[in-house]
Amino acid sequence: MRPLAIIAVALALVIGACGDDNGSEATAPVTGPTTTNETTTPVSTATTVAETTTTSTEQAVLVYFSVDGDDCAAVEAFERSSPVDADPIEVALTLLLGGPTPEEEAAGAGSFFSSQTADALWALDLNGGFLTAEFRDIRFLNNASTSCGSQALLSSLSSTVFQFDEVDRIRFTIFGSCSMFWNWLQAECSEMTREGTIPTPVDVNSLASGSGCTPGPGDLPDGSWFGYVTEPTVDEFEFDLACWFSGVGAIEATLEDGEESPPPNDYYIRNTSTDRRTVVVADDVAVRWLPPADIANLAAISYPDWLAMRPERDWLPAVWLTITEGEVVEIEEQYQP
Repeated sequence: MRPLAIIAVALALVIGACGDDNGSEATAPVTGPTTTNETTTPVSTATTVAETTTTSTEQAVLVYFSVDGDDCAAVEAFERSSPVDADPIEVALTLLLGGPTPEEEAAGAGSFFSSQTADALWALDLNGGFLTAEFRDIRFLNNASTSCGSQALLSSLSSTVFQFDEVDRIRFTIFGSCSMFWNWLQAECSEMTREGTIPTPVDVNSLASGSGCTPGPGDLPDGSWFGYVTEPTVDEFEFDLACWFSGVGAIEATLEDGEESPPPNDYYIRNTSTDRRTVVVADDVAVRWLPPADIANLAAISYPDWLAMRPERDWLPAVWLTITEGEVVEIEEQYQP
């Protein structure tokens, strides 16, 4: 994902293109992209075009806004201009999220988007026809999550993106989370194509940090594993494997578990299994712990001393194990703010 920059030149050209002297005129019918499962998004039979004068340094892009009528998904195209060397997909979405101009509103354009969402586009990634558009939190938009409102919002977004031939499929996210975007619209994570909307459930456990948290039954394979140490001895201990999620994984996991999302401090622990696994400790195991006098900073300690200190501690943090050739070669405690 590449961070987006605010293009001052683009905004200046847009303002110049949409000033008080702009009007609108009907052009040929525009065919809209699909936004609902196995259906075609109804698009107005007239494309309203702002009266812009492009030059060799400018390019035209379309933004699709809702129009009055009984069809919630009906949208109409409005032409804007941008620098010819700017990313047209980025420009079109940025302009869309800024909402319609007064002239476009007078011509019938309506939208959930406005100056409040003008900076909502955080990142774009186009790879082999698959576009991922990441938004900041836009869930404050009133009525956008209703049945009619979600149709209007999705139609506006997808129609604006699908004007570009190089895009075949779209995933919209909030904070990088597909589930957060679609749960807001009272649906499951989906991707949009020109033929329809395809549900794409998220495999949340696959987003766990380290080597994951679903290795299957039996001994832990080589890798990095998160969990809790119980009944430790000099040679081995019992290990309660858990899932550590951070970033997008933490958002997805808390949404799935019905917890506060995004989670506080950007991490989330899922530990639903009561199974214990016996792990063998290597003779030269390295240990890094969080000393009781400074629990936010890791320090080296010998394994025997770590064992001896455990009964005296008020809090026993979870740990990360590094397993190599079937033995624990590293133990590192996990700080939890």
